[in-house]
Amino acid sequence: MPKANSNLLKLKKDYFFNKIEKKVLLKKESNKKILNLGIGDITQPLAPIVIEAIKFAADEMREEKTLKGYGPSTGYDFLKQKILDNDYKNFDIKIDEIFISSGMKYSLSNISDLFSEKSIVGILDPAYPLYTDANIINGRKQNIVYLPLLEENNFEPLLPKKKLDIIYLCSPNNPTGIAFSKKNLKNWVDYAKKNNSLIIFDGAYEAFITSKNTIKSIYEIENAKDVTIEMRSFSKKAGFTSLRCSYLVIPKNIKTLDNLSVNSLWNRYIDTKFGGISYPIQKAAEATYSLVGKTQIDEIILSYKKNTKYLLDGLKKLGYRAYGGIDSPYIWCKCPKNASSIDFFDRLLEKNIVTIPGIGFGSLGEGFVRFSGFANFETIKEALLNLGAL
Repeated sequence: MPKANSNLLKLKKDYFFNKIEKKVLLKKESNKKILNLGIGDITQPLAPIVIEAIKFAADEMREEKTLKGYGPSTGYDFLKQKILDNDYKNFDIKIDEIFISSGMKYSLSNISDLFSEKSIVGILDPAYPLYTDANIINGRKQNIVYLPLLEENNFEPLLPKKKLDIIYLCSPNNPTGIAFSKKNLKNWVDYAKKNNSLIIFDGAYEAFITSKNTIKSIYEIENAKDVTIEMRSFSKKAGFTSLRCSYLVIPKNIKTLDNLSVNSLWNRYIDTKFGGISYPIQKAAEATYSLVGKTQIDEIILSYKKNTKYLLDGLKKLGYRAYGGIDSPYIWCKCPKNASSIDFFDRLLEKNIVTIPGIGFGSLGEGFVRFSGFANFETIKEALLNLGAL
């Protein structure tokens, strides 16, 4: 038998969120009502037009004339054109610079496969753990530079003194809930241009952005197309967490250090490893760009935003230092009395409230927990009452 990939053994033995889930399950087994404010998943039904599109596409499979077999690994042009016309109509993006993917997790975990294991990688701390784990699997554990998100800097990343080859930026950020300012992102684009770095920009929560000083696409910044791959998801925007559909934009002018097109490399990579998203799912994604689809989805996003604001206001009234929650569904709450994130999580769980301990997102997540506005309103209301009794 072959040996195991030694890099896999460098990952933490247990996935942190599995440990949290085990604690929650034990609480459920004691017949306690769980108020889940840690959830990063949707709780509202899909927009009706999305369901209709899936049904219609499935019915097309009944007829020989409309039957679809293997689709293109890069995605169907009908969806890519809608993305161009709606999300990038003000940018010089071409249809073959857009790739439809099986959710952000697939894209984020595999994009690093294109690059040398010697690459120096900058990852926010705290951040979505996948960025780190994917690079550890690729043999870069010793090449990761953590970029601190500090309370005193409003959780915006400062430029490093060291030269980075790859930089992961997520705005609005998970877990802090903060959308980085345009000025901050411009500094990062300028840094990447100067140092010949590549930015991988995670825009999974762009649909929640409303603040005036923030931007939805990093391509709003001059020269960003020269140094940035942008990724977006239908999961949080349109509830596709079970359907799995996202996209990434890779401008053709982005080259590796050895002058190879990153666009071409990804195209070849997915042709080899990826069969493409199913036709009904891509038709469902296309439907989200219709006038009816936009209206229905905006209503769902608005309800999540209202829930999040109610939770944010409630936490502040109870005396907690809470951040985020304006341009994202997440609130970053400081633990009281210098409690550790695990201790505060446990205290909240005693009150049947589920959060996510900040330490699960990185060492600088210690001392915080993440609350989510994806929970329904009644759950949030009851949780705030329980919090008041702490």
